[in-house]
Amino acid sequence: MTKGASLTVERLAMHYEDTVALDEVDLTIAPGSYVVILGPSGSGKTTLLSILGGFTRPTGGRVLVDGRDVTSLSPAKRPTTTVFQDYALFPHMTVGENVGFGPAQRGIKGAARRKQVERMLELVGLEHTIDRRITELSGGQRQRIALARALVIEPRVLLLDEPLGALDLKLRRQMQDELTSIQRTLGTTFVHVTHDQEEAMALADIIVILRDGRIEDQGPPDRLYLRPASRFSATFMGDSNLVEGTVIARTDDGVEVQTRLGRLPVAGDAPVGSDVSLSIRPEHLSVDGSRKVSVGDALVDEQHFLGVHQRCRLVVGEQQLLVHVPARSRLREGAVVPVSLDAEDLVLLACPPTDHLPSSESP
Repeated sequence: MTKGASLTVERLAMHYEDTVALDEVDLTIAPGSYVVILGPSGSGKTTLLSILGGFTRPTGGRVLVDGRDVTSLSPAKRPTTTVFQDYALFPHMTVGENVGFGPAQRGIKGAARRKQVERMLELVGLEHTIDRRITELSGGQRQRIALARALVIEPRVLLLDEPLGALDLKLRRQMQDELTSIQRTLGTTFVHVTHDQEEAMALADIIVILRDGRIEDQGPPDRLYLRPASRFSATFMGDSNLVEGTVIARTDDGVEVQTRLGRLPVAGDAPVGSDVSLSIRPEHLSVDGSRKVSVGDALVDEQHFLGVHQRCRLVVGEQQLLVHVPARSRLREGAVVPVSLDAEDLVLLACPPTDHLPSSESP
């Protein structure tokens, strides 16, 4: 089985009249990795994938696969294959004929082609459907057939355009497990576009966050979630509380920041007198006084039961905070609770307070 290739884009740009879809993007993807391109609508992620697949010619920059410039090559001449959101299967063909279409186009005939088809269907757990019509399959089965059809020609890079978007939540999570298992088995480089942050974290070795045609942040899922590089990244990668403040002193371990929650110690560096933001995840706040740094008593303004936890909006003076508490907690609206945190969970962000944020910023 062919292993994955490295993928590099250099100063990649795409302009549509007055619109800049990609603004000189530089990105290097290691061979055999699972990279997820994540971003809101209009961020440029679909345009980037289309350029990687050869369906769109960029207005600037270039695309390299294992160091070879493929920018001007058509999709058929690249070592890449794309799985589209609508799967693009042929409804008049059987499953076996769909999966065998690529090998047939390459002149592979008879028993050799059937063997390739059977191997791919076995990989996606659908070998028993080889003689069925596409119309007889469920949405999840069609998704796996589309994956098998793409992988049977052994691409060095597999591009996936929102492949799970049409599936329900339970099936989407099942397919996330399927995708990671298949990618690890084959070693193919996967580049997967989505707007779903949870999906990105479940799948990726590396997440690349696009914003307005530029890379906002990139790295392993745990780093992006726990130590985001910007206010936008902090709020786009799940719920986050942003607390504005001013650096009032340097310490041996970092700085002290004056905020509406009082003086807070935080690791990092910023000039004394500078305005900063502190990010803290809702699960890193305690309402039982058990953490090291107290930030005062809070009024429980809203409470919503979400199964795995309760999502509560608290008010501490003039600061609103979003907190996740255990599902069995007896916390109720109108209660007053002590809020505390651990300094190591605070993230110092030097982005300007006027930075445009996703709508999820407010708790």
